[in-house]
Amino acid sequence: MAFGYHLMLDIYGCDVKNMTDFDVCYAYLDKLPDVIGTNKQSQPFLIKTDGERFPDKAGFSGWVPLVESGISIHTLDPMRFISIDVYTCKQLDQSKIDAIKQYTQEIF
Repeated sequence: MAFGYHLMLDIYGCDVKNMTDFDVCYAYLDKLPDVIGTNKQSQPFLIKTDGERFPDKAGFSGWVPLVESGISIHTLDPMRFISIDVYTCKQLDQSKIDAIKQYTQEIF
């Protein structure tokens, strides 16, 4: 049995409206731990990259710390791309992986 489970999602062709909306991205990070049955240590952190200074990197970077580890998100608005990283010492069986994918598709 593995100690940690790591799921990385690279998502292309994302909904620009949702991926550029602070509230949507924050709510995604806030709810995802519930989707997979993990426990938040704090509220999510979400930071917007300055699109004028870094136009090719415009988007959000965020993280929610979990008792079981953490979840991060990085959006790149110009590419309509999102990278999501879920790492947890709580088992990610196929049903939880499917739930993460389904929830992510619903939002982005």
